[in-house]
Amino acid sequence: MSTRIGVVGLGRIGRMHARNIAQEDGVDELVLIGRTAGKLEDAKAQLQSELAPDAGPDLRGAHAPAGPVNRPVISTVLLTEDWTDGLDGVIIASSTHTHPDLARTALTAGVPVLVEKPIGLKLEETAALSAEFEALDVPIMVAYHRRYDEGFQTLRERIHSGEMGTIRVIHSAGHDHFHVDPEFIPTSGGVWRDLLIHEFDTIPWLMGEAPVSIFASGGVLDEQAYADSGDLDTATAVITFESGVQALISGARNIASGQDVNTVVYGSDAAFAAGIDSHSPVTSTEPGVAPPESTYADFIERFEPAFRREVRHFLAVINGDATSLTLPSDGIVAAKLALAAEESVRRGRPVRLDEITA
Repeated sequence: MSTRIGVVGLGRIGRMHARNIAQEDGVDELVLIGRTAGKLEDAKAQLQSELAPDAGPDLRGAHAPAGPVNRPVISTVLLTEDWTDGLDGVIIASSTHTHPDLARTALTAGVPVLVEKPIGLKLEETAALSAEFEALDVPIMVAYHRRYDEGFQTLRERIHSGEMGTIRVIHSAGHDHFHVDPEFIPTSGGVWRDLLIHEFDTIPWLMGEAPVSIFASGGVLDEQAYADSGDLDTATAVITFESGVQALISGARNIASGQDVNTVVYGSDAAFAAGIDSHSPVTSTEPGVAPPESTYADFIERFEPAFRREVRHFLAVINGDATSLTLPSDGIVAAKLALAAEESVRRGRPVRLDEITA
């Protein structure tokens, strides 16, 4: 049985997903879907170069499958056409405001969907869309990629195995290597909804319990473009859970030493971390400790294995061999935390999640 996968939205994330899923065995045709024929042809040419037999790691990816690379047929379709026809699954990586309509079109046509977060811009919209889409009984995954990261999955297993004893505290860092493109800042959703939304999803998932409140703060330390859009370039937050455990979170743009995403969980009997390795962009000042051999340039390089596991899982979902780990409703807690963080900054005090209704 042949598998025909579509990709809507061919910016940086969409092209990455297109390359990754095209390299997976069993994908026979990749359909690039967009509004402009010229951009579709440009994306097709780039993808063909990435799938070429002589493509180096910089093109095919450092974690591309070993052995001969799968090379599916690559076709293009305009969104003005019946773009879902014949698709076995579709990845939606277009602008955020287009996610609901595109996902609805695909799901009502019976086509499984992997959609970039978020599915909605407001809490009420996210809740309504979650109920609508999950009632259709067609597989849907929202791209919270850290749930597919091996390190974070293992960390969750350690927490729930009981071997860590009583969980005392969590430290989590989400530090971007580079500033956001100034043109993206006004529509990015801000540091809470764009950068730290992944912490807000991952940490409750790791803990397996509900957050109760958040106390957030931040500022603009060196880039006026954020202030011009009412955003922050540096932020911190403390999430308190039902058990009393607290998670201490920091977010920052433009950490020159490299991309840094890690979560450390301290228990009474053991401590474990995801995201701390030989590429962690922190140099110890202790004598005799070597600096990192290299650091991650950006989140795509940092999470390439997770992004690949995500699309591999999507193919398994399409084939009926797995279920979604990231349903739309799974994003509601993260959305509430982001809104509560914004409100906490405005009020200068902790905000309970039950105060957030819209």
